[in-house]
Amino acid sequence: MTINSNAVGNSARPETLAAILMKQTLYILLTIFITACKSQQLAVIKLNDKFGCIDRKGNIVIQPTWDYILQGDKNKQLLVEKDSLYGFINSKGQLIIKPQYQDADLFREGLAPVSNGKKYGFINLKGDIVIPFLYDDTFMGFNNGLSDVTLNDSCGYIDKQGKIVIPLKYETCYPFLSSYAQVETFEGDEFLIDKKGKTYDEDEVSSKHRLWVPRESYPGSFTTLTGQGRKNSKGDTIVPPIYKVTGNLIGNMYIVQDMSGKWGAYNNKGKLVVQPKFDEMCHFYEGLSNFKLNGKWGFVDKKGTIVIEPQFENACQFTNGLAYIEINGKSGFINKKGTFVIEPIFEINIFSRFE
Repeated sequence: MTINSNAVGNSARPETLAAILMKQTLYILLTIFITACKSQQLAVIKLNDKFGCIDRKGNIVIQPTWDYILQGDKNKQLLVEKDSLYGFINSKGQLIIKPQYQDADLFREGLAPVSNGKKYGFINLKGDIVIPFLYDDTFMGFNNGLSDVTLNDSCGYIDKQGKIVIPLKYETCYPFLSSYAQVETFEGDEFLIDKKGKTYDEDEVSSKHRLWVPRESYPGSFTTLTGQGRKNSKGDTIVPPIYKVTGNLIGNMYIVQDMSGKWGAYNNKGKLVVQPKFDEMCHFYEGLSNFKLNGKWGFVDKKGTIVIEPQFENACQFTNGLAYIEINGKSGFINKKGTFVIEPIFEINIFSRFE
C-alpha cells in the first residue's frame, strides 16, 4: 500500500506506511506542514517527536501525542499512528477508531484499507470490517466504486461489497481515476479496461468517447522527436511538444520545463502566460505558483506577474489562503499579500508533495 495518490500501480509490493514514514520523517525539534480539513483548517505539527495540530492562529487543537498524523484532502478523518499501530481521529482530536492495525491508508469513498499484519481488508467509518482480510495488498483503495486488490502476485478489482468484478489476472493494476483503468499483463501488454473488464486501447477510447484517459501519472502527455507536449480532454494539442518536462493540468495551468532547464506555464487555452525563466516551479494552487529563482522562493500569478518577490528559503503552495514558508532558518505561514499570519518562529523541516 502507498499513501501517494499520484504514484504508479502495484506491480511490486509497495512499502508499508510505516516504512514510508521512517524514510520521510526527519526527527528534529518541530516539524510543521499545512493541510486542509473540511470542518476546520489545521496544520500538522511535530513537537518533541510527537505529532499534533494547530489552527490558523497557531493555537494547539490536537495535542502532540501521536507518533504520526496524516490527513486526507476529501474527508474529516485523520490517520494516526501510535506504537506502530494505526487508527483514526477526527479534526477535534477525538478517537474514531482506536489504533489497532499494522498498516492503514486514508478513507476513500467511505472505506479504508487496513492490515492485520497478514492480509488487507476494508473498514467503514464506524470501524466495522466490511470486506474481510483476504488480500495481500491494495494500491489506493476505492476510486469510482472499485478498488484494486492483489492476491498471490495477481491483481484485479472488487466492488464495495467485496465482490470480485474484474478477475485477479493482471500483473499491474492502476486505480479507476476515470471510467477506465490501466492494467498490465504478465506478458508485458498494457491496455485500458472499463468497469466491466472490457479492454480498449488508448486511441480507441479517445476517439470513441472524446476523452483523454489518465495513464500512469501523466494524463494527456505525449512525446515526439522534438519533445514532450500535452493534450486536453478532447485530445487537442494544448502544449506543443517542444519541452523537456510538462506537468499535469492543475489549476487550469500546465507548468513546463524548456530544454535549457527553465520553468514557465501555459493556461488551458494553450497560451504561454509565464515565460520559462524560473529555476524551479510548482503547480498553481489558489491562483498562485511557488517558484525558485537564484536560490530564493516567491510566488507568481496566472498572468505571469510576480506577486510575492523571491525571498524565502523554501515555500509551498497556498492552501485555504495560507502558504508555508521558511526564512532565516525558521518557518511560518503567509497570506497572498506576503504578510505573515503565523510568524516564522519554528525550527522546522517540511513534508512537501510535488505532483
